[in-house]
Amino acid sequence: MMRSVKEENRQKGFTLIELIVSLAISVALIGGTTAAIFQVFEVGEKSKSHMSAAEEVENAGYWIGRDSQMAQSISLSDDAGTVETEVLTLRWVGWPREEGNEQCIDSYEVAYSYDNNQIWRREKVTTEKYDSNGHFIEATESTSSLLVAQNITALSISLSAGKVVVDITASVGEATERRIYEIKPRPSS
Repeated sequence: MMRSVKEENRQKGFTLIELIVSLAISVALIGGTTAAIFQVFEVGEKSKSHMSAAEEVENAGYWIGRDSQMAQSISLSDDAGTVETEVLTLRWVGWPREEGNEQCIDSYEVAYSYDNNQIWRREKVTTEKYDSNGHFIEATESTSSLLVAQNITALSISLSAGKVVVDITASVGEATERRIYEIKPRPSS
């Protein structure tokens, strides 16, 4: 059997329509895959920013809540004798403890300052030592500072119905996280 030239040309390759259709399908698949990859990265970045903002708010809430629960005295005014602008100062006296033949009593003062979108915690511990007869021996003092949170865009602290109310907002990138904490301090003695 002999084939004509037309039959041989048909069997050699693809038609122009078939090439255009396959090219269009390939472009659609590559475009969809590329868009999906970019979306995964974008969603991942937004999620990371939101988690960072939430961590900053939670960390500030933890430290302020922890100290406020111990506080016997609460002040919301700035101490003019320090460089920082304090937004909250807490004071309390710890339980007496024994060190050898001496009795020690620790007094705590924790001041929180808020400046340049950062919350700092400054702690001063004064330890008074007494002999076995209750006579004062000496007092020592130690201080430390801790960066509690950054990226804080708003901080409000107030006293309401015997509770410390802390409203904290943090922003990282386009993500914003806000939490309100109500903390009940220990009773004064």
